[in-house]
Amino acid sequence: MNVVGGRIVRKPCYGLAEICERWGVTELDVANFVAANELTLSVVVAGLAVEKGSIEDVNDRDWCHIPDERSYLSGAADLHQSQAWATLMNGSETISSFKAEPGRYISIEARGDDAGTIVVSRERLVVRHAERLRFEAEQEVGVATASSTAAVVAPPPAARGAAPRYDWDAFWAEALVSMFQDGPPATLAEYVRRMETWFADRGEHPDSSTIKKKLSQPWRRIAPQLERRRA
Repeated sequence: MNVVGGRIVRKPCYGLAEICERWGVTELDVANFVAANELTLSVVVAGLAVEKGSIEDVNDRDWCHIPDERSYLSGAADLHQSQAWATLMNGSETISSFKAEPGRYISIEARGDDAGTIVVSRERLVVRHAERLRFEAEQEVGVATASSTAAVVAPPPAARGAAPRYDWDAFWAEALVSMFQDGPPATLAEYVRRMETWFADRGEHPDSSTIKKKLSQPWRRIAPQLERRRA
């Protein structure tokens, strides 16, 4: 039930002031969580023309956008970390794209005199309901109250030397095994996608840039040998 005592207690998203009051933090605290990549902020749009597609690495350093859908976006759209940070620090930010799944993009379409951008003000920043629950669970502040419509299960207290969010030891093991089982990838981008799929099968979704950064160093040593073998 989403109504308690005549009050609506479950919303699609929550404004910045409401979030600060609920968590007992300041806007600067929120900005610091954003900078640490621990919190995703959003902006509500309605009927905004966007282009969606995939991002391909055409020659290991040149990224190409391949569109596969044009639609109208309505609801809370996630902002990139840099966009949310700039909005909090400067009061507003002009954006031309939104945060998407790894290997994907969402860009605002230019229509007529519209340059394909929108201005996001600090007052328009929101936190989606699902993101609020996720953040509270990770911060161990998700306490069941009369205003909660679903229990938030917080993880056990982190012990000293607790494991990182993702199992990178298992990641490296899989990266090595896949070389033998699936064969060497043709490009670094293919290697990244292969490991993204492995993470997705585990229900995990680290940023593709993080995966690429970890694979880049060994790839620079492997790639020349692969080229010689293909020749």
